[in-house]
Amino acid sequence: MEDKKMNSKQPGKAAELKKSEYVKDKEKQAAEKAETDRIHTQMEERKKNKKPLKEKLRSQKFRHSAAASAITVLGLVVLILINVVISALGAKFPSMNLDLTTGGMNSLSDTVKKVIDGVNNQTNIIIMGTEEQVRNNEILSSYNVKYSQVGIIAGKMAERNSKISVTYKDLDKDPTFATKYSSENLASGDVVVEGKRSYVVKSTDLFNVQSDSQTGSQQVYTQVGDALAAGVSNANSDNLPVVAFDTGHEEQLFSSPINSPVKKLFSSNNFATKDFNLLTDKIPDHTQLIFIGAPKTDYTDDEIKKLDAFLSSASNSNDRGLIVSTAVLDPTQVPKLAAFLKEWGITLENKVAMETDTSKYIMEQPAYLLAQAGNDITLNKNSSYTNLLVPMAQTMTVSSSVNGITTSALMKSSNTSYTVSPDDNSNSSASSKTKAESVLAAVGRKTVKAGNKTANASVAVCGSAFFFADGIVNANTYSNGTWSADLAKYMTGTTGSNAVTITPVQTNATDISLSSAGSTMIGLGIFTILLPLACFIVGIVVYRKRRKL
Repeated sequence: MEDKKMNSKQPGKAAELKKSEYVKDKEKQAAEKAETDRIHTQMEERKKNKKPLKEKLRSQKFRHSAAASAITVLGLVVLILINVVISALGAKFPSMNLDLTTGGMNSLSDTVKKVIDGVNNQTNIIIMGTEEQVRNNEILSSYNVKYSQVGIIAGKMAERNSKISVTYKDLDKDPTFATKYSSENLASGDVVVEGKRSYVVKSTDLFNVQSDSQTGSQQVYTQVGDALAAGVSNANSDNLPVVAFDTGHEEQLFSSPINSPVKKLFSSNNFATKDFNLLTDKIPDHTQLIFIGAPKTDYTDDEIKKLDAFLSSASNSNDRGLIVSTAVLDPTQVPKLAAFLKEWGITLENKVAMETDTSKYIMEQPAYLLAQAGNDITLNKNSSYTNLLVPMAQTMTVSSSVNGITTSALMKSSNTSYTVSPDDNSNSSASSKTKAESVLAAVGRKTVKAGNKTANASVAVCGSAFFFADGIVNANTYSNGTWSADLAKYMTGTTGSNAVTITPVQTNATDISLSSAGSTMIGLGIFTILLPLACFIVGIVVYRKRRKL
């Protein structure tokens, strides 16, 4: 009976279990349907809220999203490409690069431009070194020389005139190149200019390194632009007349003949220079100008005859001349030389010119006067001589015409000057002296027959040896260099080139004068406080704005 009761209850439990599973299935299906409906609703809402691309591009969200970062990256790429292009253009067209050096050392001066513009022949500037060595200042680096200036200036010359090209020669890889210029002893840093002829510009012509005897520090002077222009001019000159320097009379002007600034002046203006002793040597071949630099002793009869023969030669159809500079030379101590000059209409006086007008002398030294060029002849119609510094100038008189020789004043002191004897120890005031112009330089000229042609022979005297001194004849401040070059060309009849004065410019000079207070203000106030504070403020502003996105 109990078994029957149990069996009768089991069907009821099964039914309840089946009903429970059914309910769970229904609830699961309802939940899945609800989730499906929710997703469907979201998709529908997204479709409704979906904006056109144009609106998205204009939205603030897009501007400040990851797309904005992509645009920033693209902008950086564009800037980098622009920088690469500009760098390439700067290498090809050097004049595009701004010259921020002191005195414009990496720019072509007006004189250099005239020389470069006058080149009509194919000319190659060959720099002894690789382009990388030049660009990275590896050449002459032990002397603190910025050799890259050579490449920059040479490049600007080539850019200005298509006839000029620039190449680099590595002597280590091509040692045979130096054998073509064995007499020049080519070395790294030298420059060869090849035009109608070859001309070597030594590294010592490009840069002048001097040591201070007291401090031991080095001062570096650059003359790259002038030296390269001189090389280009010389390499394209039709001929190089010789200027011969007499060295047999204890000449005071050439204490260092090899590095004499007046020699550099002539060599940079299409002249070859040679030394000789007038007493023992013959005058060098192709000489058109003899230079006597402040002799201490008199000349012999044989030497005077050599000078006469040189000036009067009928076998030479070229113009020729003689320049004599003096250092207050007492005519009684050199009677034969004084007599020779007198034959050319120039009489030396044992007097020194002094100036009373303070605006016409320098260094508070009345004997360091500024002269004026004479008006009787024109050395070069394209030149003006604004400042002719003539220190310790010996005066002279001129005769208008002697034996067919026409004599003219080349330089004069002002009408506020006076003269004194070199051994005058009187203390009389300048106001009591008679004031008048004095001749400080003069030239005598005559015509010489040479076969069917005629030539000019000239003798010039400059009363100041210091006129040609270093720091004066090669300084832009004064016109001494231009005047000297023009005089040499006038006397030799050589024209067609501009005077190039090799003017040193210090490269490591301190060109910023700043007090300690000013230095503190800039260092502490600007770079330590102001700039960091500005960056901090900008950062805060950007942060606050981006938080609102």
